[in-house]
Amino acid sequence: MVTIREPIDGELVSLTPLSIEGADDWVRWMEDPDTTRYLYAPGDEPKQPFTLSVALDWGRRMLADPRRMVFGLREVSTGREIGDARLTPIAGRRAKFSIMIGERDARGRGMGTEATRLACRYGFETMGLREIELDVHPGNTPAIRAYLAVGFEHARGTTMRLRRPNGDGPRRG
Repeated sequence: MVTIREPIDGELVSLTPLSIEGADDWVRWMEDPDTTRYLYAPGDEPKQPFTLSVALDWGRRMLADPRRMVFGLREVSTGREIGDARLTPIAGRRAKFSIMIGERDARGRGMGTEATRLACRYGFETMGLREIELDVHPGNTPAIRAYLAVGFEHARGTTMRLRRPNGDGPRRG
């Protein structure tokens, strides 16, 4: 299982160990068109409905992938799971970042921005990454604003990049 062992707390949201016990929530989130609007590239929609069986399979694959670091996202004030995020290493101490805020009422309240900041800090400080990139649909302006607030910059096309601040290696201490 490749996830964190202990929560990483922010003011609004905590990065938590991802658990397949949240699969019922995942199915509910994926049934919400506002959740999935920008999730898939055009022409890359899922080939089957996101059922509980599919959700459990997805969760098990995420947790079993030794290359991918996955996080559950938990709202600090209520303790409820609101989404997930992941860092997938690619060549040259770089990783791809993705995040999904599945709970509709958790969007637009700064939790995605804080979760992105916490996950990227984990990537730089613990995983030793030097750069994190992501792909974002140009129409997803709330996500773009959040990524810019964290420090991501536009690269080519739909790609945004964040470089490790203050040095190149993992921080100690």
